[in-house]
Amino acid sequence: MKTSQVWSMDIMIAIVIFMGAIFVFYSILNNKYSGKTDELKNDASIVLENLAAKDSDMSVIDGVQINATRLEELLGKDYLDIKKKARVKNEFCIFFEDDNGNIIYISQNQAGIGSEKIKISDVPCG
Repeated sequence: MKTSQVWSMDIMIAIVIFMGAIFVFYSILNNKYSGKTDELKNDASIVLENLAAKDSDMSVIDGVQINATRLEELLGKDYLDIKKKARVKNEFCIFFEDDNGNIIYISQNQAGIGSEKIKISDVPCG
């Protein structure tokens, strides 16, 4: 066998190993975050259900409209109490958008109701 053939075979094996390592790394990374994504989706569904449920303390939606009185009551509550009543593990922010995707501020300086850790249009949510 010529040395050029041996050298090219070594390169081919190295490429296969490198591609395999990338595939393994990607699959591990993907599995790690897919569980968290599912958990966040579940928490978002729970919060939304509480906002729409008529018997919930968090209820602010009447059919397709926002009940301003209930929204103001929710705005006056402590975020940790809201989170506890909603029974969610992750941080969340309740905010509203118009048809064009622009944020509708709940009060003059508050974009939403929720965690201070979350920013909506560079403004802390809570």
